[in-house]
Amino acid sequence: MTHADALFAPLAADAVPAVSRLAARCLAVDGGLPLAAGEGFTARRYAAEGGLAIGAYDPDGTLVAAAAIRPTGSTVTGTALVDPAARGRGLGAAALDWLLAGAEVVETESLTDAAAALFASRGLTRSFAEDVMRHDLKEIPDVALPDGVSLVGWAPDTVARFHAAYRAAFAERPGFPDWDEQQWTGWLVDDDFRPPWSLLAVGPDGTDLGFVVCGDGWLVQVGTLPAARGQGVGAALTVASLRAAAADGAGEMLLDVNVNNPGAAALYRRLGFTTLGRRARFTRAA
Repeated sequence: MTHADALFAPLAADAVPAVSRLAARCLAVDGGLPLAAGEGFTARRYAAEGGLAIGAYDPDGTLVAAAAIRPTGSTVTGTALVDPAARGRGLGAAALDWLLAGAEVVETESLTDAAAALFASRGLTRSFAEDVMRHDLKEIPDVALPDGVSLVGWAPDTVARFHAAYRAAFAERPGFPDWDEQQWTGWLVDDDFRPPWSLLAVGPDGTDLGFVVCGDGWLVQVGTLPAARGQGVGAALTVASLRAAAADGAGEMLLDVNVNNPGAAALYRRLGFTTLGRRARFTRAA
């Protein structure tokens, strides 16, 4: 019998609401991605087709830890949660060891120093991390568009221009997938996509300088073409999208920024965003 076997049992098929409550308790202490406490999010991880999940309960029936693995393309990804009030019992170590018996990748929506140390102790290396940031739309700074720059909205006849701006803005970023228009819009456009908040910055000569695309409560991507950087285009686009969202009744906007992009993170902080926490993904060391 393994340590995990002694502490955990298979998670019931109807446990998703309990997992969501557990995730909410973790987020309240650790920070991170607020959406991770939603039942749709937890269902995709803890009740995924082809996946496995385990849980540990207190004597009163409260779920205090959960772990799950699921197929993700050509690999298997694992994730786990431990209630802040139940830490120090060995639940996190047991959950991680169980994950590593079947998963090559481990992800977390609320990376803490203790979790990072635990991952390192098992020989895992961080392959991805981004900070989740929030802006309260009650207070939006005044940022004017650079002289001669105008904004164009998302529409059927501007989608190709948005996609071209996306490719030009991110081509140099590590891990850039270089999606074609169909792939990119297929990833971007869903029921939460907000065309009125998605904008393209156009220079005086008609050249597209940058773009922002938004979902409900999210700045999904903000990018500025290399030749237009340092001119205030990104800041103006961000603020314009915040104002559009506020005008539609949104109370806050979230975004995530990769930790290897400190310049963007500094810009968002200047515009009034605050950091909620860090998401991360770890892999076995080669």
